[in-house]
Amino acid sequence: MRLQHREGIQPSSAEKGNVLVGTLVATILVGGLVFSSTMLARSEVKDSKLALDRTKALTIAEAGVEQAIHHFRSAIKKTAFKDPFLGVKALFDDGLGGYKAYAPYDAEALMDGSNKVGEFSVTATAADRDGGLDITISSTGFFPAAPKNLVGQESRISQVTVQAVIRLDTQPSKVFDYSYFINNWGWFYGSTIYCNGNAASNGQFDVAGYSPTVTGQPTYEGIAWSGSNADLQGYRDDNGDGLQDGKDGGVFSGWDIVGVQNLQGEGGKAKNQHDFQEKIEMPNLSDLTQYEEKAKSSGGSITIGGTVVSNAVYGDEAGEKQHLYLHGTSAKPIEIKGTVVVRGDVLITGVIKGQGAIYSGGNVFIPNNLSYANPPSTKRPADGTESATESWISANKDKDFVGLFAKENIVLGDYTNSYWQSYVGNWLGDPMNSSKEDAGEDQIPNTKNGRDALPGTADDDVLEGDGIWTTEKYTAADQALGLIPPGKNVGDPIPGTGEDIDGDGVYDPTLTVADLKVKDPLTKSNWGGNIPAAGVPNYSSIASIQMTNLDGVFYTNHAFAWLTVPGSPINVNGSIVSRNESIIYGGSIHMNYDARVLGGKDGVAGDLLPVTPQRIQILSWQIIEL
Repeated sequence: MRLQHREGIQPSSAEKGNVLVGTLVATILVGGLVFSSTMLARSEVKDSKLALDRTKALTIAEAGVEQAIHHFRSAIKKTAFKDPFLGVKALFDDGLGGYKAYAPYDAEALMDGSNKVGEFSVTATAADRDGGLDITISSTGFFPAAPKNLVGQESRISQVTVQAVIRLDTQPSKVFDYSYFINNWGWFYGSTIYCNGNAASNGQFDVAGYSPTVTGQPTYEGIAWSGSNADLQGYRDDNGDGLQDGKDGGVFSGWDIVGVQNLQGEGGKAKNQHDFQEKIEMPNLSDLTQYEEKAKSSGGSITIGGTVVSNAVYGDEAGEKQHLYLHGTSAKPIEIKGTVVVRGDVLITGVIKGQGAIYSGGNVFIPNNLSYANPPSTKRPADGTESATESWISANKDKDFVGLFAKENIVLGDYTNSYWQSYVGNWLGDPMNSSKEDAGEDQIPNTKNGRDALPGTADDDVLEGDGIWTTEKYTAADQALGLIPPGKNVGDPIPGTGEDIDGDGVYDPTLTVADLKVKDPLTKSNWGGNIPAAGVPNYSSIASIQMTNLDGVFYTNHAFAWLTVPGSPINVNGSIVSRNESIIYGGSIHMNYDARVLGGKDGVAGDLLPVTPQRIQILSWQIIEL
């Protein structure tokens, strides 16, 4: 049998009908599948668009929270010199001594260049807490716009609300984590410098090939107390070796660290040398109002021989002088309790006891040795370990402790001596120790060419040395929000901004020896305290260029000026913090960090030290509405 070739054979009518029916069924099936697929695709596209729109609204809401935080940060900056949170409190002030809800943004456009991404509205409430405020921020993000701003055929919006709680807080400034801290270029030019603690500068730190010693000092996030026993919290492993062995700390710099090849101690190890660190803000003492309030609330006082020579604030009452003269002896020491503010200069020497701080609205003069009547049993803990440090703090927590904090300068020794004036004057005038407020945006001189040291590149500090004192200014918008403190006006410099390094809102030229002299004669008509009845006709009669002992914690954002050339070792037991350091010494100098400063506001000295606003903390962040 062979296969029959069917070419040319025509189908019957029945066959034709079957084909038509099959085609129709197939067409219907295919059409149904296409319709279903189309509807499913449309649904998925719609759901995807809704999800995308919600994501955009969430991002916009989060941007609103961030913008509100920036708003509060700006308010802090504009009033920090008087009270860190004065401006923020003004935003919430209800006029009745309480706080009202505050709405900084209503349907505010979020822009990406010239394109609007969406809009956000923000409201906030505030609550006082010890040392600061907690603020609850509610931010609603709208995409494509808030309902009241919808235009054309737009009828659907996506909105998401984010709620965040932030904390505004103050703490004793981090500058007090150091035995030696300079808000400029730091110098250890001498092989007989012994820094028993940490050394730091906001500018370059230079050892110049000498062989000084920096032992280092581990620092902590806080401190707790179990009765009288100290429990340090939050050991900072700043050398990153994973150990809590008491060998952290060392040398820290906001710029580079140079000439350290012969540096001794833990600070001589590469792992304990930390360059190009974040700048540490100095406390602003240009307005002492907040410290006067603290002094009054704490009942601060100074007594000598049973006689009160100053209550909480000296110079605020009729009949009081502006300047205070304090000379203590072993029989009649200067006794300080709590915080005291002196509106003028302070001259202090001799023996001092108690626990307290003196804030001066002018210069602090220390013409001769200043010593505790009841000092700690040893100058330092046995070693840097946490247990040894805790034992030392516990054993010495009630011993004498004094802080001396100056709005202007701290002047030590006999400034009338020609050698003092020559050496200190030359160092003040050195270009590497520049004090003129034309230091640029970073407020540090000798950084004009940036870290790459190349002029004309992106990291240049173009404001440095341009002969123009550049600061931010108060605006009419600030006035409308209540962010201009009393005594300031629209157009005035905002203290502490731009090139205003000392934070007083006034340009300062280069410091000279003339700035370091007593301006009013040392007579009873000008000075209070226990100044002799006949006054002090010659400063040199109470001063020395052979000082050997200095007990206390010292702060100024101007000059710490001192020439001392005794025939025996010099001991500074506490901490030196200043902008410009002009210390000229003979023999050896030992800077022994007082570990009682550790622990922040809960430490032994926590309520006495100058404070700075802390980074704004975000306590919680949640989506509360979708």
